[in-house]
Amino acid sequence: MCPWRGIAKDAENRGIMTPSVWEAIRPYLNRVQSVDFTGGGEPLLQPNLAEWIADAKKAGCQTGFLSNGLLLVEEKLQKILGAGINWICISIDGATAEMYNKIRVGSDFDRVCENVANIARLRAGKIPKTMINFVLMDLNSHQMEAIVQLAAHLGVDQVNFKQCDVIRGQEGKGFGLFASEETREIRRLQKSLEKARRLAKKLKVETTAFAFTPQELAVCEQDPRDSLFIRYDGTAAPCINLALGGPTTFLGEEVAMPSVHYGRLPDDDLMDLWEAESCRFYRKRFQERAEKQERVLLDSLLGGSGGNRLKVLNEARKAMPQPPQGCNVCHYLYDI
Repeated sequence: MCPWRGIAKDAENRGIMTPSVWEAIRPYLNRVQSVDFTGGGEPLLQPNLAEWIADAKKAGCQTGFLSNGLLLVEEKLQKILGAGINWICISIDGATAEMYNKIRVGSDFDRVCENVANIARLRAGKIPKTMINFVLMDLNSHQMEAIVQLAAHLGVDQVNFKQCDVIRGQEGKGFGLFASEETREIRRLQKSLEKARRLAKKLKVETTAFAFTPQELAVCEQDPRDSLFIRYDGTAAPCINLALGGPTTFLGEEVAMPSVHYGRLPDDDLMDLWEAESCRFYRKRFQERAEKQERVLLDSLLGGSGGNRLKVLNEARKAMPQPPQGCNVCHYLYDI
């Protein structure tokens, strides 16, 4: 379901960031709150990962990455822990070897589980925080409770129930369990998810989850008002989805995701990119959306009409300026 493997295959330097790009970022790390070393591909293929984590940590940044966990052998893990990583998230889409190996062809369930268990064994206290990303699909949706049990067994702190939301061409198409409107099947999935989350609470495992039907947000978690995505080749963009555009599917409709680029490191200076017209446009538009939504919600509260919460939320969404092109066909903005 992942499109990035095919993209990296034909990419410059196999999609692995070169030191020259990192060197263009490093002088500004003391002005950065956090660095996510995930770029769509596998961070553990980056030979300088531990060194770069240490650079960011020394500058005061929170650091983390999402990995398939296969290469997180003990020696590499020790270096990453020593660098001061704050969180590690591992993609595990099956709670049993049979299901996992069917979905993640070429990986090894037992080896990944061993690697994940080693984090809890070797870390200092609760740092780094450990998470599992579980992408919901028809194949594995019956294993929601089982993945929670596996997380508890491996000493994992949190399970993130994700939708299969990133689609490029045929990659990822048709795997998502979300829809434009609530259906009987979605209600069944919601009940299963609620049950799994209750179990997680009992086992002291945190959980997060996306919606099954669209709920437009003022701005998504990849908030362009205070963040940048830097692609493997130094290209700066509002987020990972707009960094790599192409044909996609949005709530069942065939659409195109545009590529939005502010410029490219190291040819351009990072702060010049932050002040580029296109970057300022994204910051301004999402700030306007957030302010408009907050104003409608506040007026409703002060006016004493906050009783019908759904009606007020719909009014707040309608009042917001339209999202930028690309964001209007991105599942993230709709909390899916």
